[in-house]
Amino acid sequence: MAQRLGEKGYDVTILSGDRDTFQLATDKITIRIPRTKMGKTEEDDYNKEKIIEEYGIEPKSLIEVKGLMGDKSDNIPGIAGVGEKTALGIIKKYQTIDNLYEQIENRKSR
Repeated sequence: MAQRLGEKGYDVTILSGDRDTFQLATDKITIRIPRTKMGKTEEDDYNKEKIIEEYGIEPKSLIEVKGLMGDKSDNIPGIAGVGEKTALGIIKKYQTIDNLYEQIENRKSR
């Protein structure tokens, strides 16, 4: 729904405590994440620009990061020993898991 409205030009804000929603961020879709600081609830807003600034990749690429590092709450096993920092580095370099595997296969065939 948010994507459809964003495509039609509406400004959309999604309020969620789940950072998985970051993959939806665009110039028109903002993700508002609540947090508690010193007993007070505050919100941080993440749009496409802030995701790129904070993570160094496009919002949709966070799906690839999650695939590498895994997420127990979403039953995504990931790769043992790969955390967020390593996964982000891999995706910054190869853009997708498929590209990573293609590079691995190319090296094996040499």
